[in-house]
Amino acid sequence: MWLMSSTSKKSEHRKGFSRITGLSALKSRLAGLILTEDNSCILLTGPSGSGKKKIANLIAQALLCHAPTAEGACENCTSCHYFDQGNHLDFSILAAESGKKTIPTASVRSELSDLVRYPRLGKRRVILIDADELNEQGQNVLLKTLEEPLPHVRLILTSSDQSRLLPTVISRVISLKVDRRKEDEIRQIIREELVDQERSEGDLLTDDDIRFFAKFASGLPGLALELAGGDWFRQLRSDTTAIYLSLDQASELDLFTDCSAFFLEHKEQIDIIFAVLQSLIRDELCLLWRTEAEIINSDLLPQLKTVIERKQQNLARCAEQAAKDQGLVRWKEEEDSEWSRAERELQDRLATAAGLVEESREALARNVNFELTITRLLLHLKFLAAGDEIIESRKND
Repeated sequence: MWLMSSTSKKSEHRKGFSRITGLSALKSRLAGLILTEDNSCILLTGPSGSGKKKIANLIAQALLCHAPTAEGACENCTSCHYFDQGNHLDFSILAAESGKKTIPTASVRSELSDLVRYPRLGKRRVILIDADELNEQGQNVLLKTLEEPLPHVRLILTSSDQSRLLPTVISRVISLKVDRRKEDEIRQIIREELVDQERSEGDLLTDDDIRFFAKFASGLPGLALELAGGDWFRQLRSDTTAIYLSLDQASELDLFTDCSAFFLEHKEQIDIIFAVLQSLIRDELCLLWRTEAEIINSDLLPQLKTVIERKQQNLARCAEQAAKDQGLVRWKEEEDSEWSRAERELQDRLATAAGLVEESREALARNVNFELTITRLLLHLKFLAAGDEIIESRKND
């Protein structure tokens, strides 16, 4: 996930914690923590992409600054200069190696043991630790440092899932929550970080681009910047959209071949693909609810309307066929009310589809077989779109 570090380009008119857009309550808490002599560990928690790493870097810079204020680092002293250059002697980051998910316990022990050395540029040493990458053994090593804190050391932890941390660790930290931002705040962050920056093909971000990424990111600035900063997402979104919008017309052979191959090829980006699917399902619901202003993928509005109409026709056709199979006669009055029944059923099916996408995300997080999970998801989404019964319903017949 792309997150601005302390060495990223900074706007000239904002310094310290004023660089944090939104999160006024959090900034108020930070103001008190920076100026106190309390050396308690700070834990920042929030979803992946919420900006924890950027905020952690701003806290670290303020703690190392020679002239900090309630607004954070001065950004003018020698310490701030070294920090901005990325070579501060009293600052270190403890994270897993590239391609690894866990920090070796030996590395945790070695890094924390080294903290007994006194700082070389100021009165503190600061270490930033990705707590999501600490296993239980690593957390137990950390716990010893938390129980006997050194007066010249400040620890900053970041975590996307606080429930994975040991209760004994949580009880010894100051926990600060990094909430999702408002949509207008995400737009502001994108403009400050990326507007006027040329993209890989020479394109510039338009107002429509900014609006889309702000809505799609669901309050996560890191996600918005990652997706808006390159053209790879455009193609991924286009291909995912093409698959989803044609599922009701696809054969089961297509699902087992071309569609499954696409998901397998983009396995490392599956969370983004799931997010695209959920945004499309949400937009279909918005169309049913006549709330077009809330649609995320507004550039796809004509295609979405066509698919909604086709799905409603599928449901109406299935209902008519079921009535014929049962030897029932449908009167004119029934036909007039059938459309609203089709809309209600489509709403239920879309809600089920959204749940299936989330179930698939959770299954993959539990290391369930990737290909089986994706095949099941595609089959269910196809049946829901075509007006058919999903697999579990068939088993009960």
